[in-house]
Amino acid sequence: MKARKDIGNSLTGRHLFLCELAGALAGEKVLDLGCGFGWFEEHALGRGCASVVGVDTDEVRLECARRQAPDASFIRGDATALPVDGSYKVIAMFDFLEHLPRDLVPEVLRNAAAALDEEGRLLVSVPYRGLVSTLLDPAFYFGHRHYTVANLSALLEKGGFSVRRVMYGGGMWEHLSMILLYVFKWVFAREMPFEAFLEKKRRAEYLPPRLSPRSTSATMFTEAAKRRDPGRPGR
Repeated sequence: MKARKDIGNSLTGRHLFLCELAGALAGEKVLDLGCGFGWFEEHALGRGCASVVGVDTDEVRLECARRQAPDASFIRGDATALPVDGSYKVIAMFDFLEHLPRDLVPEVLRNAAAALDEEGRLLVSVPYRGLVSTLLDPAFYFGHRHYTVANLSALLEKGGFSVRRVMYGGGMWEHLSMILLYVFKWVFAREMPFEAFLEKKRRAEYLPPRLSPRSTSATMFTEAAKRRDPGRPGR
């Protein structure tokens, strides 16, 4: 049975965690790579951003995003071909890098560095690579990559960024919810049961954000700045 595209398109504790860590967006020009159903565009507009552009390769997701945030701009395209005018104050890559072909990641990061203002911020979230968090991610067995702070920092530095801060969130309820989402979305083509109860538990695992990881941490959030000497090789 084929899953409907709108299953799972609702804000969760992870999304709220990322929104809060994105901080003040008022007056800023925002670019969101892998925008999905447009949740961050809606949030950025609500925070008073100057403009927000969402980029995705899937037209069905973009149709959903346009309904979610009609005042945002959306582009169907590849993240290796960005508008690289250096004018964006914030570039978001939420749950994005782990889905890219591995060999495209350096090019995408270099293009993002070119698109970012000199005083801008790159916001990245990826699955954290802990023993429990990796083993309990169904998508990991189909190529869904997980990261440690060391290997993500190395990738960012080679792409022209320097890491400012790292935080962690999520736990066992987040993992259980994701397993159920996969099962009910792709097997039964419907929303998972007990969603309100599970979401209450998930949100508690993201607040407050943690500065150090646990073996069960689900998400790693990294804020990076444009490196002043992008030609220097990464350490």
